[in-house]
Amino acid sequence: MRITERPNPASMSLDQKSTREILRVIHREDSKVPAALRKVLPQIARAVDVITDAMARGGRLIYLGAGTSGRLGVLDAAECIPTFGTDRVIGVMAGAPGAMFRPSEVSEDDPRQGVHDLRRVKMTARDVLVGISASGRTPYVMGGMRHAKTLGAPVIALTCNPSAPMRRLADISIVPLVGAEVIAGSTRMKAGTAQKLVLNMLSTASMVRWGRVLSGLMINVQLTNRKLRERGCDILIKVSGCSAAKAKRALDESGGQLPVAILMLLQEMPRQQAEQMLNTSPNPAAAIRSALAGAGNPRRRARPR
Repeated sequence: MRITERPNPASMSLDQKSTREILRVIHREDSKVPAALRKVLPQIARAVDVITDAMARGGRLIYLGAGTSGRLGVLDAAECIPTFGTDRVIGVMAGAPGAMFRPSEVSEDDPRQGVHDLRRVKMTARDVLVGISASGRTPYVMGGMRHAKTLGAPVIALTCNPSAPMRRLADISIVPLVGAEVIAGSTRMKAGTAQKLVLNMLSTASMVRWGRVLSGLMINVQLTNRKLRERGCDILIKVSGCSAAKAKRALDESGGQLPVAILMLLQEMPRQQAEQMLNTSPNPAAAIRSALAGAGNPRRRARPR
């Protein structure tokens, strides 16, 4: 029997416990997740390096999953757009878009649909596929993984089952062993939490390596509402040491492009020249670091650590 399907001794007689006792059981089990992730950090690091290399070559990170696993992939991909200013993280889910909001388990059983959905997003050998399945045997996901291998794309498996068949299809397997769920088979719990944390690491670390983050600042944040515009101004002030009025003016003149505005302030250059500097740099963070370290830069004191 798969680990995620086994009864958990910790939740015996769960229905006879008080509310606080139930919560203590859940919390005690949830606390095992970080330790499980610590053991798979080397595999996550290898995956991040593969993803970063693919991004540098113009490739994308594609998540493929069904049910809870699919929803988590779509969620992480969607958050990368406003946070990092990129649409090169893609979430592909069985039965989407309807399955995001209502169960569609039957779509999980068709491996051909996984292939169809990857073709729909025009997956190529430059992309990286992360197949997500708590049990590690979802036909939809495995069908997509086989297709990715025929393309010559790197394939990563994310599962909580050490004997998962999908591991045989992967170049890298990330397998946090979180044990049996409080409710047997309910992988939206510990397995889902582990998957969410791994996806956070994969996308965030890849974006940092790709230069979409400077220190702990989201320098590619999309300034699509008042809160985010205020955040953009705050980032400009932190990086350049300028006044709030000057930060707002630079953001307006840059067309709302935060890395461009940062370089305009640091180098006292026009928008077109800042854009050119970004286009010729390995990544935005590297360009800004170079500007901060420039000889005679009067704002060098504001350099982030």
